[in-house]
Amino acid sequence: MGRLIIAVSGTPGTGKSEFSKKLAEKLQARLLSLNDFIEENKIYTLDPDGTKSVDIQKLRKCFAKKARDLSGTVVVEGILAHLLPKKIVDHVVVLRTHPKVLELRLRRRNYADAKVRENVDAEALDVILWEAVEAHGVDKVHEIDTTNLSPEEAVNQFLLVMEGKVVARPGKVDWLEEHFKIVE
Repeated sequence: MGRLIIAVSGTPGTGKSEFSKKLAEKLQARLLSLNDFIEENKIYTLDPDGTKSVDIQKLRKCFAKKARDLSGTVVVEGILAHLLPKKIVDHVVVLRTHPKVLELRLRRRNYADAKVRENVDAEALDVILWEAVEAHGVDKVHEIDTTNLSPEEAVNQFLLVMEGKVVARPGKVDWLEEHFKIVE
């Protein structure tokens, strides 16, 4: 049996976990949490403040090794999933959420103010989206705005992308001017 790997990434709060769970169910695929994979394989160091810093090169090598044993469809979910090796990943889904909605979600999760601001700004600046495009090229990356979609609706949108019925090319979502109140 062949292998299909779908990486699901996005800023914290965009719906990666629920989307990935529903996508794996629909595709009867294996769901792999990249955070668990990083933890199990000790692919991180601890910063002085206790924050885990992932060694991206080590992550790519370790995942490439793991991928040799994978078959069928695998959904890989995590904030760093878009940085997995290009040769191994077939699709990269970057979930997006309007910065104002994202801020509310992160505050409900009790994120510190500085973390909320950092993540909301990163979302407005398309940081993960453009890292994904840089790592995988524009044709493999699919951008889905989850702001007003349920996880099921977002999954159905991606399934239409996989069937070639819908295009979700990167760059359609743009909150930059609105978020930073840029005036001319």
